[in-house]
Amino acid sequence: MQLFREVGLSSSVFLVVGNIVGVGIFTTSGLIAQEVGFSSWVLLVWIVGGALALVGALCYARLGIQFPKAGGEYAFLYPTFGPFPAFLSGWASLLIGFSAPIAASALGLAFYLRPFLPESLQAAPQIEKWTAIITLLLVGFFLSLGLKSGHRLHSGATLLNFSLAAIFSILVVWKAPMGERVVPLLTAGGGEAGLPSLAAAIVLVMFTYSGWNAAAYIAEEIRSPRKNIPRALLIGTIVVILLYLAMNVAYFSATPFDELAGEVAVAEITAASVFGPVGRTLVTALILLSIFSSLTAMAIAGPRVYFAMSRDRLFPAWLSAVDPNRKAPLRSIWFQTLIAVFLVLVGRFDQILLYSGFILIIFSTLTVAALYKTSSWRVLPTVFVIVNMLVLFNAVVSRPWEALAGVTVVSLGIPVYLHYRRKKVGRV
Repeated sequence: MQLFREVGLSSSVFLVVGNIVGVGIFTTSGLIAQEVGFSSWVLLVWIVGGALALVGALCYARLGIQFPKAGGEYAFLYPTFGPFPAFLSGWASLLIGFSAPIAASALGLAFYLRPFLPESLQAAPQIEKWTAIITLLLVGFFLSLGLKSGHRLHSGATLLNFSLAAIFSILVVWKAPMGERVVPLLTAGGGEAGLPSLAAAIVLVMFTYSGWNAAAYIAEEIRSPRKNIPRALLIGTIVVILLYLAMNVAYFSATPFDELAGEVAVAEITAASVFGPVGRTLVTALILLSIFSSLTAMAIAGPRVYFAMSRDRLFPAWLSAVDPNRKAPLRSIWFQTLIAVFLVLVGRFDQILLYSGFILIIFSTLTVAALYKTSSWRVLPTVFVIVNMLVLFNAVVSRPWEALAGVTVVSLGIPVYLHYRRKKVGRV
């Protein structure tokens, strides 16, 4: 029931980058522009959001050094706040943090892939669902080939995705009149952006940065964890901050502000204005790669949570098995894969995604608060906790029913916890 410490720094960094860079960077900039108006906040909020992600990464890095175990939040909460909150965080990871987003990613990939399929297949009923299911099964198969095979697949997809996104940004800035459009934005000051608008924009940015904690889930498999866990979290987060800033500079260099504000397809609009029809194909390829990279990152990270819960006898015992030859928790990998396939078939994951951010912020906040019990660190954890509490308050006020639904889903894990807790106590 032990994992193998054979994951290097580069694979860990790619896991962080791949888990962060998703569809959000291609879709949220226009919504943020609508919130803050023509002001320097259009770019500054990305720096603020990146700084908050970096603070979280620093806090998780500290916890990763203290507890270099598999499971992310679960591994940090178990020795600090006890098994009950740790289990609930793992339960949230299963239903909200990984399985539902993986199902959504697979369907999103199928949607963008559909135009590239033969016409006979495009017209086939339920083709998107079957494409999503085949994608999930193929990813599960590759991860089952072994620890190194899974990370090579993910690292290759992430490297290609990041490289193309960076090249896209450079080409757009090179061809577009940056001085005419971006410089006025930077010198526009705060404009009329009020605190509610800024808060809403920062929430959007924070969700786009979510995934900065990915390396913490495989902490037990990272070589030289005291050095490489902090490096992976920090390097991965900083690299994404730079990419996100470059992408936004590209968007607002290529297209007039009023044409982007409120739009979702900002990357497509930018590419079409600079490169013409071929630009739309390029953006579609970028989105496909981003979705696939994010999907494989979650497919790698999630099973480590269920493995850790099972090892502590708080989840089915068979999930803690590790294949000694392939050096991976194959049963946990397929457990998550089949749940994601089920969600694709029944199509109910969208309701889970509506309130996923609320629940995940709760557990990341509680996890960082664990530093108050294990470390003399105070400033950075306090900044992270306060900001996240403000975000949670705003979420409860603006979307009370989604918040209640999220709490309800997490509460469903309580009888499951009590069942396994009783079994565990009975064996002692």
